[in-house]
Amino acid sequence: MSTESWESAVGPDLAAFLEWRRLAGYQFRVQERWLHQFDHYCADRRVSRSELTPGVFEAFVQQRPTESSATRQARTRLLSQWAEYLRDHGMDVEGPGRPRHPARYPRHEPYIYTTSELRRLFTVIDTWDPPAHSHSNRTVVDPVLFRLLYGCGLRIMEALRLRRNDVDLNAGVLHIRQGKNQKDRLVPMADSLTDRCRAYTGAVHATSPETAYFFPGAHGGGYDSSTIYVRFRQYLWSAGISHSGHGPRVHDLRHAYCVHRLAQWVRTGQDLTNLLPYLAVYLGHADFRGTEYYLRLTADLYPELVDVLTQAHGTIIPVHPANEGENSG
Repeated sequence: MSTESWESAVGPDLAAFLEWRRLAGYQFRVQERWLHQFDHYCADRRVSRSELTPGVFEAFVQQRPTESSATRQARTRLLSQWAEYLRDHGMDVEGPGRPRHPARYPRHEPYIYTTSELRRLFTVIDTWDPPAHSHSNRTVVDPVLFRLLYGCGLRIMEALRLRRNDVDLNAGVLHIRQGKNQKDRLVPMADSLTDRCRAYTGAVHATSPETAYFFPGAHGGGYDSSTIYVRFRQYLWSAGISHSGHGPRVHDLRHAYCVHRLAQWVRTGQDLTNLLPYLAVYLGHADFRGTEYYLRLTADLYPELVDVLTQAHGTIIPVHPANEGENSG
């Protein structure tokens, strides 16, 4: 990686760390900005490699008093990872240390559907009988929309913002544009889901322009997420899945996808060390912490898998839920 854009004496070390993380599958866009900010900070103060101390790290993290504690903790964690990387490469660097009290997730407890509940839910969606004289196209849209949310682990707005030209029916890939943290990503679909999208496109988009919403409302525009949530509550009620003001939410389909995928990998003996970075990129996580949270959920819901995980991967399951709420995104 070129180091021309790095200004300080530690710039090459920051660049090497960034390249190493990206080779592991992380986009590290937000983290790259933070690393450049630290580079400018060190350049302004003429900090040399031998002058990297906990005090330097602490002063950098604390220089923005208006930032949230979660952001400061994330910066501290990033610099701690960098210091650990430097030690692994022979430098005697004392990092800032990991935050003692990681930021907590929102209070909402994710609802992970059972296989039976999902089967009932999709049966209701597929067989929904709209009122007479209804102009809604929900009986065509919803069977595909909700399968994308669960089958690809999408966020609701990522699905609703899809345009026709974002859905590659030949390759079976979704192009998610400007997702959370302004990140684009490619999301492969299962063959069965791609087939559904092909049939759906033939029925709905025979004459639509390429820029049309993939899930158009009755009048051609996009859907509002609140409309989908109202429908979702109706489906839950008809499927016999208890609903309160605290959930299940539409977003819990994404949580369920993640936990079910991890549980399947564990049962089939897959190497999570190699697969977790791919899952993080697939989901659009900013880094590995959001994915770690799902490991904790998987262990809580499937305690019989804990022994398998620890035998194969040591202490891969975090003791505490990861921070910076993927729960809310």
